[in-house]
Formats: sequence, C-alpha cells, structure tokens
Amino acid sequence: MTEAKAVGRGGRPSKRDFILERAEELVQDKGAAQLTFDGLTEVTGISKGGLLYHFSSKDALIEAMLERYVDRRITLRRELIGDQEPTSDNEIVALIKSELAHNKRGKLGVDSAIIAAAATKPCLMEIIADRQRELFTLLDQSSAGPIQARVAWYAVLGNRLCRQFGIAGGEEGNDDAFAKYLIQMVEADNSN
Repeated sequence: MTEAKAVGRGGRPSKRDFILERAEELVQDKGAAQLTFDGLTEVTGISKGGLLYHFSSKDALIEAMLERYVDRRITLRRELIGDQEPTSDNEIVALIKSELAHNKRGKLGVDSAIIAAAATKPCLMEIIADRQRELFTLLDQSSAGPIQARVAWYAVLGNRLCRQFGIAGGEEGNDDAFAKYLIQMVEADNSN
C-alpha cells in the first residue's frame, strides 16, 4: 500500500490509515508487546470485528505497518530527488538524506517496535529483505563504487541503531557534518 492510497474521501485519512497511525502510537508509547487487537480497540474506539475487517490478523497488521515503514522512506527519497532525472548516484544521495531525515522525525521507537514485532515471525521481515536487495542493486551502480556506497549505507544504519538504542550520546549535533561526509563519499570520483 502506498501513502497515496491511504487517503479517503475528502482528503481525510482512511480508517485503515487511522488504525495504522494509532498502532504506531501504541507501540511508541507502550512497546511492541502491547500491539494487540484489544489494545488497538482501546486507542481507536473501533471494535475488534472492525479491526479484523481491515486486518485479518496481527500478522496482517504488522505487515501493513512494515509496508508503511518502507513506503515512507521511498516517498521521502522521491521528494528529495524532485524533478531531477533519477540516477543511481542521486538516488543513493537521496537515500542517505531520507534515512537521516527520518531519524530526526521522532518515530525511531515505532521503527524498533515494528521490527521487534515482526522479528517473532521472520517471514514478515521479507518486506524489508526485498527492499534491502533492491538497495544493494542500487548501491552496485554507484559511480563511487559499490563498496563505498555500502559503507555509507551501513553508516546510516548504524546511526539509526545507535539512536534507536539510545546510545547516540548527543551526536545529533553532528548530523549535518555526518550527512555531508557520507554524501561526499558516495559522490567521490574513483577514477584516479
């Protein structure tokens, strides 16, 4: 499901999107263990039957949350590319910028909880694994070289994990310099 499909009539979020928003808030506030239909009934005011109409199981809900997790990053990346002709290099730069921007949006707890909930059923992580395979194909096309592109990507992931685990140690002040360095790294001309 893409973000655009989540909007209902009159520009309002659909009920499905409303449920996903509340599910994110629930895991942000109370953790992945509290992501239950009973918990969602409390925060949405929608009956369990109403929730099951939109999501046939908890796994279906988690899958939708993971798709939303991926879609948000793709949307932000496309916004950063804007009107430019997409190339592997500007897509990698946009990928780095979008991931670092997402890290600042205060939803890392949600990301952690969604992944923790999905980790109980590895087949649900296939959404992320599929996306990662696409990313490696993109990284392989970097003019700076696939290894430099991977190092930059893994640095971004490490940055996110440090923030998710609360061990960033006040490094937020270095965000701009960190992003600039990684972008220079993937834009480097390795022809010498």
